[in-house]
Amino acid sequence: MFGLVSGKDSWKGLDFVFDKVRIGEGKSKADKLVAMTCAEHDKHSAGSQFVTHTMGRVLETTPINTKGYETLLNLVENTTNDSFDLYYGLFMHNKVSVEELERLELAFDALKKKLFGHSHDLMRSHLFGKPEEAEQRRDLTKLRRNELALPSPSSDDVKSHNDWGNSESWYVYIDL
Repeated sequence: MFGLVSGKDSWKGLDFVFDKVRIGEGKSKADKLVAMTCAEHDKHSAGSQFVTHTMGRVLETTPINTKGYETLLNLVENTTNDSFDLYYGLFMHNKVSVEELERLELAFDALKKKLFGHSHDLMRSHLFGKPEEAEQRRDLTKLRRNELALPSPSSDDVKSHNDWGNSESWYVYIDL
């Protein structure tokens, strides 16, 4: 399973996928033949090729790349050298690619929830201490209802202004 760039110099070391019905007799140029059905191929190529190409098209270099990030950036070089048409073909001609996009989205959402949940837990423990201490402080930490709402305007803050002929408009001036 490889694109034009990956296999341009040699197929050596690259997996060559075939459907058993289509393989002919004789020696292949590939080192390793992997037999699988078309459905299996679509599943695996969506996971390996489409996800790889997607991530390679998302990543960008920074002025302070780490060694690990440089490793990820190899994806950029490897995948963006292939045409966008090849990438688009991986998407259009393999329905599993849509599932992979959804799986990536769910994975990122789950990761965000975990990060935000962890931040929330840390913030709560910092603000309220241990859970048992939080129970003791609960009454002290309650805000009055609508404490952050704007104050009601006094009668001096409300000025009548007649802009619309006989109808009356009101402006509310709030001095913060």
